[in-house]
Amino acid sequence: MKSVRAILRAAHRLLTDENVDLWLLTLTAAVFTVLGIVDVASMNVLSAAILALLAALAFAQIKSRKLVAEIATDHTGSREVLLREFPEDLIRQRAEANDILLIGIALARTIQGGRDDFYRALTRGARLRVLLLDPTDEELVRQGALVRPPGRTALLSQRIKTTLDELDELRTSTGGDLEIRVAQFVPPLGVNLLRSVRSASITIQHAEHHPAGEPGPIMHFDESAGGWFSFYERQAERLWNAGTPWPPTHQQRLDAIAQPSFAQSFGPELLTSMESAKDLFITGVARTTLLTENYTRFEKWLQRGCKMRFLLIEPTSAAVGVAAERYYAERSSDSARARIEQSLRLLAELAAATGGSLEVRLTAHPIATGVIAVDAPEIQRGPTSAIFVEYYTYQAEGEPKFVLQPTDPWFDQFLAEAERVWIGAQRA
Repeated sequence: MKSVRAILRAAHRLLTDENVDLWLLTLTAAVFTVLGIVDVASMNVLSAAILALLAALAFAQIKSRKLVAEIATDHTGSREVLLREFPEDLIRQRAEANDILLIGIALARTIQGGRDDFYRALTRGARLRVLLLDPTDEELVRQGALVRPPGRTALLSQRIKTTLDELDELRTSTGGDLEIRVAQFVPPLGVNLLRSVRSASITIQHAEHHPAGEPGPIMHFDESAGGWFSFYERQAERLWNAGTPWPPTHQQRLDAIAQPSFAQSFGPELLTSMESAKDLFITGVARTTLLTENYTRFEKWLQRGCKMRFLLIEPTSAAVGVAAERYYAERSSDSARARIEQSLRLLAELAAATGGSLEVRLTAHPIATGVIAVDAPEIQRGPTSAIFVEYYTYQAEGEPKFVLQPTDPWFDQFLAEAERVWIGAQRA
């Protein structure tokens, strides 16, 4: 029984082998060769067999050439998947589509150039979805500009806002099914996903770093392409789902406003930054705690050449009373004045002991914030440059603290304010 099954399996493999015609041709040639040698078959039979074998051989040649031609055709088709230009009928397909998803950075040419087509599509009931880069995120816009031709960085945000205004007007004028979203990431590819009653297609434009012309390559897949169409269709939908509806809600606008990160203390970053400083500018009411806890450090920093400026409250001014009243714990003007005078003595000792560059000024202005500016002047800025800001709250325990770096938009604002108070202060 097993031998019969083995014979049947072998026969099946033989009959389904892609070279079965060649095997039969070889077997037939061998049989008639033997018959001719032993003089069993006549000349007429052998002649007919030879003609039959030649016909079979010719058929095999035709089959092989057809396969080679198909391979060549497929190879040409694979090369044409990567395009330099958009398909010629892409605009027509967009105009006829019932469901359109467009994804890009600004899409200014697409929206402005196809406005009439989009208007007609929306009025007849088509759905249009558009995902653009969020123009309110300055850092994101700078990143998005890297995949634009050089020189367009400054215009990119405005181009996106213009496109959003155009889409908003289109939605209002048609009352159609138009959804707008913005991305908090740079879209990794441009997308035209089009669906109509008869067909669907997707055109993909890959990002390119500072392209000389049209970014590329460009790929186009019809629904008949199967796997690759489905692959990019799913990716496009994921990008759309990750976007945020536009225009943003009031709450989203508030959340988008840059806010400092407050802390109870500056932590070790303060001293780490001050250790290598070439320029220190310190303002505050008295700064007694800072001086007493780090006296030897200040001494060492002055000796190595660090330039220091201290701006404190004038102990005989009315500003001392304001500072004392503002403090969360019970503190009189006399105690506040005593702390300032103690700090002035410590600073005088430091200057005398080190001979370093130490300047002290006193202000009658009741400053609301104290700062420690490390290498803040523009010519001194480096990796450790920062401004450590401390708010003097009114009778509340703890002062909110935050750190600004030169890249922060408020860095120069806080520095300029401290410098103005310094200019109006008197030498100690």
